[in-house]
Amino acid sequence: MATNREILVVDDSVTNVFLLESVLKEYGYGVITALNATDALKKIKEKHPDLILLDLLMPHIDGFTFIKELKDSPEFKKIPVVIVSAVTDQDSIQRIMSMGAIEYIRKPVVLTSLIEKIEEILK
Repeated sequence: MATNREILVVDDSVTNVFLLESVLKEYGYGVITALNATDALKKIKEKHPDLILLDLLMPHIDGFTFIKELKDSPEFKKIPVVIVSAVTDQDSIQRIMSMGAIEYIRKPVVLTSLIEKIEEILK
């Protein structure tokens, strides 16, 4: 099923990025990758992705700071952000959801569930 939708994967783990990129491409999505938030912000300006998969725990700029910058930008605040993280404490999850994330998926990721969520969001 080919799609013209582009998804930005932001995670400091090369393994996670590679896995998500492979699966998303298999389902016909275009994939943009970034190993840190600074690179991700640059790529958003260049590519305007349809969806962002965001890890919370990254060096330098974490997912909380990233989503705040994204949601403060009139140009990019409407891009849906799905958190894909090993963070499990309810305070962090509630905080990131209140900052504008639309979904939280816990690592390790169940890939079929992830694809279902993405398809639901991008309908």
